[in-house]
Amino acid sequence: MITYKPIIIQGSRRKDGTTPVKIRVTFKGKCRRLPTTLTCTDADLTRSGHIKNATILQRAGELIRQMRSVTDGLSPFALEEWTVDDVVRTIRDALAVQTFRLDFLQYGYQWTQGKKPSTAAGYVMALHAFERFLGATECDINEITRKMVLAFVDYVDAEPKMQNNRQHGYITTDKPKMKGNASAHYVSQLGTIFAAARQQYNDEDEGRILIPRTPFDGISKIRHTGQGQQALSVEVMQRIIDAQPEDADTRQALAVFLASFALMGANMEDMYQARRSDVKDGIWRYRRAKTGCEVRVSIPETINAAIRPILGLPGDVWLFAGLHRWSNAPTADKMTNYRLRRWCEAQGLEPFTFYAARHTWGTLARGLGIEKATVDEGLGHKGDYRITDIYAERNWSLAWEANEKVLALFRWPTE
Repeated sequence: MITYKPIIIQGSRRKDGTTPVKIRVTFKGKCRRLPTTLTCTDADLTRSGHIKNATILQRAGELIRQMRSVTDGLSPFALEEWTVDDVVRTIRDALAVQTFRLDFLQYGYQWTQGKKPSTAAGYVMALHAFERFLGATECDINEITRKMVLAFVDYVDAEPKMQNNRQHGYITTDKPKMKGNASAHYVSQLGTIFAAARQQYNDEDEGRILIPRTPFDGISKIRHTGQGQQALSVEVMQRIIDAQPEDADTRQALAVFLASFALMGANMEDMYQARRSDVKDGIWRYRRAKTGCEVRVSIPETINAAIRPILGLPGDVWLFAGLHRWSNAPTADKMTNYRLRRWCEAQGLEPFTFYAARHTWGTLARGLGIEKATVDEGLGHKGDYRITDIYAERNWSLAWEANEKVLALFRWPTE
């Protein structure tokens, strides 16, 4: 049987005249004394040194009830093998979970101090956005729920777009924001900070779980997928093909999008690195940067007029020389998305990104009844092709025929 009693230890009086109150835990004839935050003065004690103050005894009783709630759930068979030290350790760990508090925002700002300034900036922006959402500068980490994070996503998506001003820092603009982009980024950043806190304060080997929930997991992916990347309808695709914007930058952005679509969803990195020497007999051969999978694309002549704004001249090194006005593929992707968004706003269309070209090709191909394996092969998805790659040359004609069927859904401009 485990017994508890509030006590003081003779001779433990502090310089300020108070004596700390401890809870004596007795088990199998052995006792241990657990410290508390309670203290008493000589006026609170009897002549024999027992606590007589009713308020102190009441508060000590509340602590004892918490301890009993922990030990009452222990198996009597397990207790046969336990010592008083095992009981005290279990009580300490359980009470630590109940009383643990960590200011998530303060922890996050301290955590970013160990990062590069360029890296820390993104996390700080996410923390500032979370502060705006909360309307407070403090937040207990165990009060953050999945429902709260989803509400934060909606809050960020509804905010106006922010712009970096050299004189005034980030300022609010009257421009609309592409929903899902900022919120997915912020949720990902905050989730990383949350995971770091769990790793620091939890000890699964010891059974000490101070931060049990992980409310950020999966939310950025769930909310971000399809936001601006969803497959476009045949009607919208035809509008893109038929578009003849006067602005050269917009013409180039649409050409980049159509090139990706017509080349079986080629990614920006792969298009940026494509050389004219990679094309032989009308076949563009490359290894997809993201997966390392080989892809072969038969370049249809019907798309030449649509993608001419980014095609290089016969003497150029790069196949899509128009992309090399920018220093790297991420910049080309960012600027293309910006101009696509501006064009959508002018056309009254729901904004989409460059990556929507890849989703659209795959969706239309499947809609035409083309087998998933053929679609995956055309898109360069990573699959278990090892045996095929070793013993046989892969037949790319199925993917090329699928591309012909997809492109045949549209009217393409002539020279």
